[in-house]
Amino acid sequence: MKVKFWLGILLAWVSLLLLPVVRAADLPQRAQLQFVDSYGLPVSMDFVQQGEQYWINTQINLIFYQMQFVSTGTVNGSTLNPLSYTDSRFGKPYAQARFTEQGIDYGKVSEASKHMAVNGPVYDMFALGWQLGFNHGKLPANTYLTNGKKVYLLDAVRSRGNAQLLVNGRQIDISQYSISRGDDVVEYAFAPQFENIPVQISYMDNGKVYTLQLKGGQIDGKAI
Repeated sequence: MKVKFWLGILLAWVSLLLLPVVRAADLPQRAQLQFVDSYGLPVSMDFVQQGEQYWINTQINLIFYQMQFVSTGTVNGSTLNPLSYTDSRFGKPYAQARFTEQGIDYGKVSEASKHMAVNGPVYDMFALGWQLGFNHGKLPANTYLTNGKKVYLLDAVRSRGNAQLLVNGRQIDISQYSISRGDDVVEYAFAPQFENIPVQISYMDNGKVYTLQLKGGQIDGKAI
């Protein structure tokens, strides 16, 4: 009887070890990505991880149209812990958010700052994309999203299945997800063969839908 008992325990452990394990991906040290938006404008996104800090700089920099979105925070493995977010127009801050364990201070810089108590992490549009992609479409419970002007409690992430996307002249496989924020939806697509970086982001701002689609770039010095 004892032999059968310990044999059963051994077989149970072996079966557990043989189960497929989905691990979070490792965030790159540096990713320099080039996108194009819905109106054909070039958009650059730089992701930098240095020590326990991260920085995401996304910008459209044309003579007549200049926007910059900067996210900062700390990183632990593949988990981003945001500290600040700034939306700038023509070199001047337009809206911003600061994150603490007690909540978020946010709003347009031309107005009085607002405060909201939260019981989960708060991400901006771009930090959320990196967090979602590198954790295989999973987010912590009670995750919030801010654009600096408003704060939304996000619904559950929904998988939209797999598809293909043309990037730098070749078709790549992508996994797609959507999340409801308030009355509209944010959509992301990630490329498993490129370490699950965000390759497509679709969102609404001031009644307009914007879609960013990856065209090329580098990850830790290697061309996509």
